[in-house]
Amino acid sequence: MTIRKQIVAVVLALALSPAFALAQEKKGTVSNYDKESRMVVIKGKDWEQKAKVSSSIAKDKADVLKEGQKVTVEFDDRGGGDVRVKSISPR
Repeated sequence: MTIRKQIVAVVLALALSPAFALAQEKKGTVSNYDKESRMVVIKGKDWEQKAKVSSSIAKDKADVLKEGQKVTVEFDDRGGGDVRVKSISPR
């Protein structure tokens, strides 16, 4: 019975690990923000990410979504190139 429980625990751990890998928190600078499409481009030292901002975040964090603003942002990669901003805050 203990081997069976260990196998179940390993399978569950492997199944749940991709959920944690999908959300990524990074520090960068707002390079561009388009209010019409609510698309933001965040640049880091050696990376760049374009992501969609929800209407509630765009409304609440309008002061953070300005070009040149240093931010900490958490992305949610939904697959197929659909990347969303999960949270954004100034650094």
